Amino acid sequence: MKSILSLVILGCGAMLLLPTQVYAWGGGGRWGGGQGGGFDRSGTFANRHGSGTFSQSVQRSNGTSQRDSTWQYANGQTGSHTATNTYNKSTGQFTHDSDTTYADGKTSSSQGSGTKTSNGYSYTGTHTQTNGDVVDVNRTATNNGNGTRTVDSTYDNTATGKTTTTDTTYAKTSTGFTKDTTTDLPDGKTATSDQTFTKTGNGYTQAGTITGPNGGVSTDTRSVGYSYTGNGDTTRTARSSFTGPNGHTVTGGNTETYTTVPATPPQD
Repeated sequence: MKSILSLVILGCGAMLLLPTQVYAWGGGGRWGGGQGGGFDRSGTFANRHGSGTFSQSVQRSNGTSQRDSTWQYANGQTGSHTATNTYNKSTGQFTHDSDTTYADGKTSSSQGSGTKTSNGYSYTGTHTQTNGDVVDVNRTATNNGNGTRTVDSTYDNTATGKTTTTDTTYAKTSTGFTKDTTTDLPDGKTATSDQTFTKTGNGYTQAGTITGPNGGVSTDTRSVGYSYTGNGDTTRTARSSFTGPNGHTVTGGNTETYTTVPATPPQD
C-alpha cells in the first residue's frame, strides 16, 4: 500500500515531481468538455529526472474531453498519457478513463464513473498501479456551503485485501485555500497532511507539514510561477523542498516552456 500512501500524502506536498505533461492543462471542467474547441500545446521541459520535449492535444465537444500527451527525455526515454472524460449535463453522470506509460516502461490506468449531486459528486472506479495491483476507488465530495468542501475516499487493494481511507477538507481563505488530509492505513496507523495554498502575482505557493504513520513530522514547500513572452510562449517554473523527520532536505523543480495554439478539429 506504499504507492497509495505516496499518492494521497506525498502527493499533497512537493515530492511527486513527475513530468507535468502527465497532467491535463486547462479546459473542460472536472468531468468533461464544454460545447467545443480545444488546443494543442508543445514545448520543452527540465526537472530532476532530465530534460526533453513534450506535446499535448486537447479536444472538447458536446460533453466529451479527449486529452493526449507525450514526452521524451534527452536520453530517448518516452512517456505518454491519455484521458477521456465525459459529462452528461442533463443527468449529471460522468465517466473517466485514463492510461499512463512512464519513462521506465511501467504503466498505470484509471477508469470510473459517477454522478453529480446537488452539493458535490460521488465516484466509483478502479486504479491499476504500476505493480499491477488493482485498487477499487470510492469517493464522495460534498460542498458544505460555508466555504469548505470535504472529499472522502476509500481505496481497496483487491490483490492484498488491504483498505486505505482518506478524508480531505478544503477551506477557502482570503488569499487562497487550505487542504487538510487524514489517511487511515491498513495497519491501523494514521498519517496527516496540512497544506496552505496562497495566490501570488504570477502563480501560487504551497507550504505545510506531513505527519507520518510513525509520528515523524516533515515539512514541504512549493512555488509555481508563470511568465509570458511577446511571441506567445509561456514558461511555467515550479520549485519545491521536502525536509524529513531526520532534518534531511531534498529539493527539486520543473520548468516548461511551451506554445499554445487552437486545436484543429478532428476530421470525419
